[in-house]
Amino acid sequence: MKITVIGAANVDITATPLGRYIPCDSNPSRVEIAYGGVGRNIAHNLCLMGQQVRLFTVFGDDSIALSLRDDCRRLGMSVDPILEIAGARSNYFICVNDHNGEMQAGAADMELMQHLTPAMVSTHIAGINASDAVVADCNVNAGVLQYLAEHCTAPLYIDATSAVKAVKIKSMLDVKREAPLIVKVNLTEARAISGHKGDIEAIGQWFIDSGVTRVYITMGANGAYCHGGKHGFAVPAEPVAVVNATGAGDAFMAAVVYAEAQGLDMMQAAQLGVHAASLALQSPTAVNSNITELKPKNS
Repeated sequence: MKITVIGAANVDITATPLGRYIPCDSNPSRVEIAYGGVGRNIAHNLCLMGQQVRLFTVFGDDSIALSLRDDCRRLGMSVDPILEIAGARSNYFICVNDHNGEMQAGAADMELMQHLTPAMVSTHIAGINASDAVVADCNVNAGVLQYLAEHCTAPLYIDATSAVKAVKIKSMLDVKREAPLIVKVNLTEARAISGHKGDIEAIGQWFIDSGVTRVYITMGANGAYCHGGKHGFAVPAEPVAVVNATGAGDAFMAAVVYAEAQGLDMMQAAQLGVHAASLALQSPTAVNSNITELKPKNS
C-alpha cells in the first residue's frame, strides 16, 4: 500500500530518572537523543509494517537537518520532494519522564512547521491523492488540515498530537469532504476538541455527530474506545511493563492505518493498534524496531 504521511520530523531528547522522579529538582537520569516527530514516527512504524511510505514534511537547514533527512531515507521512507527552509532550525521535542517512563513534562519547538503551507501542499495534491491513505498530524497548521479535508480524495487520518494542537481538527469538521475522515485522539485531546467532560460514550458520539467517519480514542492503561457511526466499543489494553510512553500513540495510529488499508474492520484495527502501542511502551525509543507486519487476532 502507498501511504503519504504529512507531519513533523524532529529531534527527540528524552530524560528518564534513574530513581524516583522529584519535581523542581535535578534528577540523575538516563538521557537519550533520537530522531522522532509524530509524522515521522508514524511513517517509521508503517515502513516496519512493510508499507510504501512517503513523508511529506519540511526540513531546516541547520546542522541536524541533513542527517535527519538521510535517516528517514535509511529507514525506507521517501522524503521527496525535499522541502528545505533557508535559515530555519530543525524541530525539537524534549521529554522528561518519571522513573516508570511516564511523561511528566514535554516541550516542543515546532516553529519550522509553520512553513508548511496550504499553497505548498496544493502544489503536490495530485501525488498525495495517488496514495491509498493519507495521514496528517496536528503539528501542521489548521489551514493545511482544512485544505486536506477539502481536497484529499484518499481516506484521511488525523493524529491530534496534543491537547493544545488537537483543536485544529475543528477546522476540518464544517467543510465539504470527498473522503472518509478518521481521527485518533487520546482522552485529554478528545475532551479538548469536543468540550465534553462526561463519559467516553458521549465523547465518541460527539465526534460522529460532528462528521467524523471513525474515531479512535486511546486511554492509556484503560485501552481504547472506538466509534464508527453505528455504535461504540472498547478494546482493553495489553498489560506491559512500561519503559517509555513516548511513541505509543504513534504506533497505535500506524497500526490502525495499516489495518484499514488491508481491509480489516474497526475492531481488528483497534486490536492491532493496542498491540502496537504495547510494543512501543516496551521500547526505550519512540519506535520499537520489533514491530513488523501485524496480524489480527483471528487471522
